[in-house]
Amino acid sequence: MVAKIFWGEASRTSEPDILNKVREIAEVHDTVKDHIPELLWHHRFMNPTSAIREALGVPEPTTGSRVLYILVFRKLLPITKLQGKELFDVWRQCISCHLTLWKKGIYHRDVSPGNLMWYWKDGKRIGVLNDYDLSSLANGQGPQGNERTGTVPFMARELLTEDDQQGKVKHLYHHDLESFMWVFAWICLRYREGVFLPRRLRSFDEWATLGAVACGEKKLVLLNNMTAFAPSDIDQVIWEVLVNCFVVLKMDADNRYYHRLKRPWSVEYQQPNADSDLDAFLSKFTSLEGWAKLSKPE
Repeated sequence: MVAKIFWGEASRTSEPDILNKVREIAEVHDTVKDHIPELLWHHRFMNPTSAIREALGVPEPTTGSRVLYILVFRKLLPITKLQGKELFDVWRQCISCHLTLWKKGIYHRDVSPGNLMWYWKDGKRIGVLNDYDLSSLANGQGPQGNERTGTVPFMARELLTEDDQQGKVKHLYHHDLESFMWVFAWICLRYREGVFLPRRLRSFDEWATLGAVACGEKKLVLLNNMTAFAPSDIDQVIWEVLVNCFVVLKMDADNRYYHRLKRPWSVEYQQPNADSDLDAFLSKFTSLEGWAKLSKPE
């Protein structure tokens, strides 16, 4: 077992409540069944930080109030322990789970290596989409799209801009899917056989400390010169999938950018056709030759 202790925003839908919705979806969708964390016990302490601030005489005691949660889960294994086809398979399972949940109105919004886990079941590795404390419901309390959530090194480039910092960019499905691609690159280029590479051999150390806009600029550098980041010992098919996924992302981003140039003053052109067909967008990746090759059972 593992315990998670955190201060959650009192006004938001709680993680246990979101997980209840997730379990309901898991009962009827195999892409979610077995691919979500098992919550064993939880407790919410009823005294919010606003009450503490009020007792101390701090001004505006009811602003941004938080409450303490303790959640106990079944222990899972980190995705960073995997590589090659095993890594791809668990990662792909998490993408499928995420897509179904998004369609059903549960928006994860924080795809990162620490939130992609796995465990053994009947001799198979089962991927788990973990950690829903930054998630939101389509019809619930919490971030509704324009509040920046996520872990900076893995966020979509469109969310790492000045516009996003001002709340002008809505967090959509394609942003989370792009996060999956950054997670895949992060693991492939920074780990070998589940072990963190020495500093001189790994990339992206500075991404973890940069501000949002600066990190977005670093990502563009990678997209424009991926050969400079290619490890000599990486599996050829894995590298092919990684490169082609980023080609798809860059072409999609360029297409939306050129649409915005046509009528930059019009809100409707900010993200044309964004998220109109989630399956069609995902199929741009799943139809890649390398993706299909890695998806075949052994």
